[in-house]
Formats: sequence, C-alpha cells, structure tokens
Amino acid sequence: MTIKNFIILLVGAFLISSCTKNIDFDLNEDQQRIVVDGFITNAKKKHLIRITKSTSFFEKEAAPKAENANVEISDGTNSWSCIEENPGEYFTPDVAFPNEKKYTLTIDFEGTTYSASDYMNSVIELDTIITFEEEDFDFENGGKKPFVNIAMFGTEDKGLGDYYLWKYQVKKPDTAYKDMTPTYRDWSWASDEFVDGRSPKEGWPIFTGIETEEIVPGSTVRFQMFGISKAYYEFLDALGKQVFRGGLFDGPPANIPSNFNNGALGFFTTASEREATTVKD
Repeated sequence: MTIKNFIILLVGAFLISSCTKNIDFDLNEDQQRIVVDGFITNAKKKHLIRITKSTSFFEKEAAPKAENANVEISDGTNSWSCIEENPGEYFTPDVAFPNEKKYTLTIDFEGTTYSASDYMNSVIELDTIITFEEEDFDFENGGKKPFVNIAMFGTEDKGLGDYYLWKYQVKKPDTAYKDMTPTYRDWSWASDEFVDGRSPKEGWPIFTGIETEEIVPGSTVRFQMFGISKAYYEFLDALGKQVFRGGLFDGPPANIPSNFNNGALGFFTTASEREATTVKD
C-alpha cells in the first residue's frame, strides 16, 4: 500500500467515526410558557383568544389548555372582558372593534400578567373576486392539468407600508361552507412593496393551484381580506420561514417574534376586514 492510499483510508476512517458522535442539546424542557393566539377584527362577532401552555420538544400530546385566566381587551378608553367558553378558549362579547385604534390584550394567569398591543389598520376597498381555471404543471402526476385560481379586484393605496392577509371558504352545492384556509400554512399574506398603488386589469391572483374538485361549478366562494400591522406581517413571515425550511443550505433558524411581554409566545393580532363572494360558473 502506498503512503497516499494509506492517508486516504486514514482520513476516511476518521470521517466515519466523526459522524457517529453523540451530541446532547439542552432543550430547556422545564421552562413552560403560555402560547397565545388572539385575533380580533372590525367584524361584529365573538372574537376568540386561545391560550395554551408550551410543552416539551418530545411531547406528542396536544398542548395543555391554559384555564381560568382573566382576559381583557382595551383601547385605552373602553374595555371588554373575555369569557372562557371552552378550556383555554376565551371569547369577547359580540362586538365590532373600530379600526384605526390601538388595542391591548391583558392576560392574568397563575400569578403573572402578560400583555400585548397591536394597531388595527384600515384596509383597501375590495371590489369583486373571480374564479377561473388555468392549466399548470402537476408535479405529483408529472403532467399538465387544470387548476382553479382566485383573483381579487381593487386598487392598492398609494404609499408604502400596507400589509395584507387573505383567507377563503367554499360552499359546494347542497353543502355547508368548508374552511379552505384553517391554519397559517394555507393563508396568503403580502406587503405592498412591489404593488404600491397598482390596480391590474386582470386582478390580483391571491390563491392559485386549487384542485378542481374543491371548487366545482355552482360553488360559492367566500373571500376575506384583512389589513394587518407590519409587526404581524413580520411574525407570519418568520413563521413561514421556520415551517417551510429544510434545505441543505438553509441558514440557522431565528427566533419567531412575539408582541407579548414576560416571555409569552404567540401574537395578539388586530385587523380590519373586508369580504366578497362569487359563484363559480
């Protein structure tokens, strides 16, 4: 064996042994925090504030509910107490919160007070929405097929600094509405960085690539648009980057921002809301 081959074998053996080294991570499992999902709008309804407790990294069960908390929302002049109707689920009275105001959510739980504030921005006028079919490549089957898209029409306000969130539901003939965007993985959100002041004739394509069996002819599509704060947009952006990562060259994960104090996780969101419906031909 030559010296060169011996060195190659020696380096290879070293690399193989290095790959089997055990590394213990400190997951800080003893530090339990509350996790808040609060979303209020200017639509008249009972708004939900959901509060759970954080769990161990290895825990497979659902997060425990944070029960018997005192939950209140204030705009600095008026206040609304929230009632716990289900474990960890606190509802406001049936109220439409006025936009262009700052709201603060306060939670008293197990001897600690947590609070977060968010400003409810107004949102642009929503003219109409349409559905249309368009062929696109189907990666699952390796060929082209028709998909349904949803586009909205409206004029984006001039001046940078607007942020949007969209959701939608579908009611097929003779069925109830189905929420097609039940979690943030399904939502669509954007800033006006590249669309400031525009109003394209073809509309804004918001949801694309929807399976045709999900929106059949005669289906009613209910479309919701929300005007959100920059802070909440950055929260969603950070959340999306954490969830849809996993590539070989991804950078290290960063902490997801929260607007709560005292170590609470999650976000308290305020958003003005507009809605439109259409029926698919």
